[in-house]
Amino acid sequence: MMKRSICRLPLFWKIYLPTLAGLILYNEYLIHIYHSFQWAELKCETDSCMKILLVADPQILGNTFDKKLYWPLANFDSDRHLKRTYKSVVQHTSPDVICFLGDLMDEGSVANDDQFAAYFTRFVNIFPQPTANTIMFYIPGDNDIGGEGLETIKSDRVLRFKQYFNEQDEITVEPMLRFLNINRISMTLPMSSTPSTVEEQPYTPNVIFSAHEHKSRYVKTHRNQLAQGIAFEPLNTERANRHEILEFNLNYLKDTRELLEFIVPTCSYRMGEMKIGYGYAMFDGDKLRYTVLWTSQRFYQLAVYSMMLIPLKLVCGQIWCGLLKRYWCCCRKRNRNYLPLPLA
Repeated sequence: MMKRSICRLPLFWKIYLPTLAGLILYNEYLIHIYHSFQWAELKCETDSCMKILLVADPQILGNTFDKKLYWPLANFDSDRHLKRTYKSVVQHTSPDVICFLGDLMDEGSVANDDQFAAYFTRFVNIFPQPTANTIMFYIPGDNDIGGEGLETIKSDRVLRFKQYFNEQDEITVEPMLRFLNINRISMTLPMSSTPSTVEEQPYTPNVIFSAHEHKSRYVKTHRNQLAQGIAFEPLNTERANRHEILEFNLNYLKDTRELLEFIVPTCSYRMGEMKIGYGYAMFDGDKLRYTVLWTSQRFYQLAVYSMMLIPLKLVCGQIWCGLLKRYWCCCRKRNRNYLPLPLA
């Protein structure tokens, strides 16, 4: 009976339904597997190996700014995409440290306490701690505590972020590896440092990981040239080198007083960027290796879904038209009975 019912389907449905099923299978499952096979693998060579996953600008959507009717669907799809890609990169990297480089929420700075608590619950569901030994390092951005444009940084928002995310000023994971939370939004340094502002005390790091630009860039420069301005170069953005691994000798950087800074791309397609992904770094003895784990371009997938709705709307319109009475439908010819006109 099932086979006979399928055979009776119009030709349109025989073509449309398998095409839609194949598209969903590719967009929602196969494309993620394909990208994971393309990612570079960083292999440890020493016992002091430390793997770090860098998550930039996830900006989970809120419920205030977007008033469109489809905002629940937009939030659901964005959360689902972030959760799926995060799970994939965690499985690929097995990181020792996961560092979130600001703008964890889109409406954190304007949310009331109830909204912030709901956003936090969503966030930890999307980005859970993989193991009990994984170090989670959270840095706030202007969308979390204020400071975007002319908006002032709110002290109560700063305190609220610290309470929810257990924000730390610094962590030491190896005798020679220390992470410092230097926030250019709030212009603050770790509490243990004196003085307490960025302008009052210079720092001499070997490597800087930053975000907020939503793009993948890097620069290698001598410290004496910092005052003259530096130009960042795109990193792993071309098709030929999308999965390239950059390697640097940390001792050489220290001896030559050179500085490395990596700008990590956003992992959320809602930021309007076509190229999204995660940063992946490995400190292995005196070496640093870095690459970008690019994920699927969700905008293209959503555009294809929108195109698939066009023929469906046309067919459904014809079906709906057939169900209505003839004088309600303008797309069907009406039978007219032309009677002879009466003679005067």
